[in-house]
Amino acid sequence: MMLRLPIAATSVADWMRRAAMAVNNLMANAEQQSRLMDGRYHCPIPVSDSTPDNPQEGQWFFNKSSQKAMMWDGSKWQNLWE
Repeated sequence: MMLRLPIAATSVADWMRRAAMAVNNLMANAEQQSRLMDGRYHCPIPVSDSTPDNPQEGQWFFNKSSQKAMMWDGSKWQNLWE
C-alpha cells in the first residue's frame, strides 16, 4: 500500500493536517489487516504426550515425547519431519 501525501493544500498547516490524516488512515488500515490475519491464520499447535483420540484427516499436534510435529493422514500418524 502506498502513502499518498496531499499535494493540493492551501497552506503548510493544511498540508500537515492532511498528511497527518493520511498517516492515520494508513495506520488504521494496517492495524485492521493485522487483526484479520491473526483471526484467519493464528493456529496454535496442540501439544501432548500422546496422540489425540478420534483424529480427523489433516489434524496435527506436537508430540512432546518424540519432539516431533505429527499429522493424521487418515490411516496413521505421520511425522512432519525425520
